[in-house]
Amino acid sequence: MYRLVAVFLLIIFYGVYFAKMLIQKKKGIVTDQMGKSRSRDKVFYIESTLKIMTILMPFAQLAAIIYGRSALAIMGKIFGIYLLIIADTVFILSVICMKDSWRAGIAENDERSLITTGIYRYSRNPAFLGFDLTYLGVLLMYFNPVLLILSIVNIVIFHLQILQEEKYLTGKFGNEYEAYKSNTGRYAGYGKLTLTKCIMYFYFLLAVWSVLYFATAFIYGGGLSLSWVWIWILIGIFAYIRFKMLKDRVDGKEKINIPTAVKVIYRIVFIAGLTLFMAVEAKIITAMKAEPADNLEYVLVLGARVHGTTPSNPLRVRIEKAAEYASANKSTIIIASGGKGSNEDISEAECIRRELTEKYGVDNDRILLEDMSTDTEENLKNCLEIIGSADASVGIITNGFHEFRAMAIAKNTGYTNVYSVPSITLMPVGIHYVVREFFGMMEYYMGIK
Repeated sequence: MYRLVAVFLLIIFYGVYFAKMLIQKKKGIVTDQMGKSRSRDKVFYIESTLKIMTILMPFAQLAAIIYGRSALAIMGKIFGIYLLIIADTVFILSVICMKDSWRAGIAENDERSLITTGIYRYSRNPAFLGFDLTYLGVLLMYFNPVLLILSIVNIVIFHLQILQEEKYLTGKFGNEYEAYKSNTGRYAGYGKLTLTKCIMYFYFLLAVWSVLYFATAFIYGGGLSLSWVWIWILIGIFAYIRFKMLKDRVDGKEKINIPTAVKVIYRIVFIAGLTLFMAVEAKIITAMKAEPADNLEYVLVLGARVHGTTPSNPLRVRIEKAAEYASANKSTIIIASGGKGSNEDISEAECIRRELTEKYGVDNDRILLEDMSTDTEENLKNCLEIIGSADASVGIITNGFHEFRAMAIAKNTGYTNVYSVPSITLMPVGIHYVVREFFGMMEYYMGIK
């Protein structure tokens, strides 16, 4: 799937590039001006090298995609896709904004106007930025040393070309270009850096991230069945509104005069909320990395959704962790917990038992069933009744993101000798789970079931 997505996004990128050249050729416009200078100067050699490299790179990228393997975890591929999507968007917008002024290389004899609107208001070189992001995106998805070297060389050559074009444009447009340079960054930026602009950029990136990650969580998490997936849309909307408000302030076009008192209250609430969020998330992430104690008397496998008789991915990794712990600790009793929910043909506890005995060879005599619970609190309460002693050493097996809350509920339920035995948190949906867990903890702290 990743190979198809990467090839598709590359086809869009290079397809737009060559389609633009063909369209302009029909109008009598020579788009490719690279290395056509009569004088063998610095510009000639930079452009000639750039032309060779830009022809070579698509083949190197396709070879990496078809034959390569990523050394990074799945999030490396996801971030690579994000960069390719952004690269396509940036490049398409740059081509649209340039219209018939589009050229590859310095065209000294062409009469062109200076384009400073659209995406060129925020980047003096969005097309080059698009190329760079494309190289980085494929590199993240399918890394290999050859592609790394070619990407670095290409990015450096692009930068040298930009520097030569800046000299040419300064000579051609003079003060007009100098004013443009002072208001727009070489790759990205909006004039002189200020604190307000830094915050504005943060909100812009957060809005882009939220949209892309919503699509990712939606695809990997089962669509709208993934609880709270809509929160990324809300975050994206909030981030865009704040970005737009700050941009209007930077542009001197602020439409709403917000009273100072309201601003102060908002900042206090926002900072307090962000501090609380970061503190809770730190505890959640720390619990994800807990080292389980050895030779516990019991380990409880908390239930999760079952598709018919097949464990969902979150439940599957919990079962794998239980099998791993059972193999290393021969005297530990496993309690499989979880009742039968809607669209489940068997209870979650029974699913756990079957997987452990049939797939991993765990002795059935080591497994106890708790198949009446409907949530974590009931899981732990019912299991404690089965154990019969609050002082027994007990490990809780659940996904890492859920360990902090599960441990808090266990201690509140009456367990006095309880330990975390975290299974992995599956990516890329794991980011959503970790963020969502903050709200689960708030619900727990407030005593709301």
